[in-house]
Amino acid sequence: MERLFRHILVPVDGSEPALAAVRVALRLRAASPDCELTALYVVDKLVLHELIRFSARGEREVGAELEEQAHRYLDFIQAEAARDGATVSVQTRKGDPFEEIIAVANALPADLIVMGHTGRRGTARVLVGSVTQRVLDYAPCPVLVTRSNSAS
Repeated sequence: MERLFRHILVPVDGSEPALAAVRVALRLRAASPDCELTALYVVDKLVLHELIRFSARGEREVGAELEEQAHRYLDFIQAEAARDGATVSVQTRKGDPFEEIIAVANALPADLIVMGHTGRRGTARVLVGSVTQRVLDYAPCPVLVTRSNSAS
């Protein structure tokens, strides 16, 4: 019998919806033991530039802080997976989250993307845009969007 998934990509951003997506991906992986799982954290260049604008610190210092935050979160995800007896490969990238998610999905290649939905509505969604929606529109594979109880 052919396994259902060979490689699952889980984009994460440190939020509760992203952690809920990781937990779903771990359950899917458990049903297909040979499946590889990769967590991707993208340091958003737009966020980086906005933080620099309102800070006395420079790009290098703020960027290093954001990357350290990404590594701490990915370490936490690897520990969560280890408790379930699973391993998770991790990657960090810097850029536009949507573009980086699609690039990594193509490069792996992923045959499923599992990602959390932040639940933005109205003006916030229009102004910020929806990474999830753009991934749904352009992904090279199926996308499973999860929700967490704490998503607003």
